[in-house]
Amino acid sequence: MRTISRIIAFATCVCVWSQSIAGAAEVRLGNMKADKILFLGNSITAVPQRDLPTWWGLSASTVAKDYVHLLVGALDAKTGGHLTLLPTTAHVTHPINGTTGPCDSNVINVADVFERSYDSYDASKITKQLAWKADIVILQFGENIPPATFNAESFKAGMKKLVADLKESSNPHIFVASHILGANPAVDEIKRSICAEDPTQRVFVDLSSVAKDPANMGAYAHPNDKGMALIADAIFQAITAHAAATASASSEASQPAAKAGK
Repeated sequence: MRTISRIIAFATCVCVWSQSIAGAAEVRLGNMKADKILFLGNSITAVPQRDLPTWWGLSASTVAKDYVHLLVGALDAKTGGHLTLLPTTAHVTHPINGTTGPCDSNVINVADVFERSYDSYDASKITKQLAWKADIVILQFGENIPPATFNAESFKAGMKKLVADLKESSNPHIFVASHILGANPAVDEIKRSICAEDPTQRVFVDLSSVAKDPANMGAYAHPNDKGMALIADAIFQAITAHAAATASASSEASQPAAKAGK
């Protein structure tokens, strides 16, 4: 009986160990690794909620209905994985009370980190986010750039440095959202050009149609639940299309060159 018990115990341990190994396998979308995601945005991505410790996108009705959480839910459903979202409860500069402090989250508001200070952007401002070593990065910003002092060359230089810092950290696939609230062709053109410099790793996502329909907009002239769903779906479609294209290109590259004749 003791021998049988030992065999059963051993088999159980092997089973648990095997499941642990399987659970540790990389989550992928096509050939694209999808274990970690990072969001660098503005109030559409994360903002303090009155009398609540948790941040989420303005003006979604609940945390579950902002584009960040909808997008992560769609990606998890697609891959069978479970992307982590660290709660956004602190920020480099708090937009309400002005306090400063470390931000550990992988969903942060960079209005002061980048939008309003793109000409003085430095990697030290997002050290913990770079250390996260994301596989997928969503860049959603531009609406808070001061129009009166906008300098296209400085903005382009700052954004090129930002994507270079991300590349050096983990070489993620970066999805850059267009201007969402209204239009800003100058900023979007820079975003497009930077994505075009490395199309295997960067994708421009046009979200300009969201705010054109008042039905998509809520309080503070920000996307409501419907608008958030449209943003999430557009970015999700861009990610899945990019993953498919990347997989196709990889497959074609691995095929041996066809011999001329026989």
